[in-house]
Amino acid sequence: MGSLIEILQKAPLFAGLDVDAYHEIGHWTEVLSFPAERYIFHQGDEADAVWIVAEGRVRMLRQASPGKEVILEILGPGEVFGGATLLLSRNPATAQAATPVTVLRIPRAAYLELLERYPRVAVRLLQMLGQRLERAMAIRTLVLERVENRIAYVLLTLAERAGQPEAGGFRITIPLSREDIARMAGTTLETAIRILSRWTRAGWIRAERGGYIWIRDLDTLRELAHSEGEARGDR
Repeated sequence: MGSLIEILQKAPLFAGLDVDAYHEIGHWTEVLSFPAERYIFHQGDEADAVWIVAEGRVRMLRQASPGKEVILEILGPGEVFGGATLLLSRNPATAQAATPVTVLRIPRAAYLELLERYPRVAVRLLQMLGQRLERAMAIRTLVLERVENRIAYVLLTLAERAGQPEAGGFRITIPLSREDIARMAGTTLETAIRILSRWTRAGWIRAERGGYIWIRDLDTLRELAHSEGEARGDR
């Protein structure tokens, strides 16, 4: 994976800084690794640090009701997370390793000093958070749509952010369980299984060993994701 300085140089948040800046940020930064499914922090924990994904994927969860969590998004290398990013006192969501993951941890006080010293980083952070907000608002807009629309949107979003072109389609490089997809689309596991099985029989997608999904018919999923009004399938 490389040295800490090499990791910082590859992080979009810190792109374009001089070598001295990377060494200074490196003094503030701790590198931590977590196995898949391990929790990094929980919703409501003190937001005492900013976190950056160095390698692997992090699943962001929020408790919707007692005993039920929804997946807000899945973050990849270079993405920032944690309540301290927005200067909140508590983490508004839970962070969990979706795959074996290596993350960078920057204490809150050092993060504030970093933003003051490097305005370029502050501007880039606002851009990144703006993109995240845009994605979140797009998903909220789909809440009243049928489940098929929502699942299609979730798969397309993951394909755009973590997809690998393959034989006329896209292979999503994040391992996904049916439960992951259900929780991201805001539906039940049974409904997600039924819809994904239907799409598999139709040849629109293909499930591969290890939880990977290959989207074989992008046009149909795009039509579903962006259609208005009545759509095929369950609510």
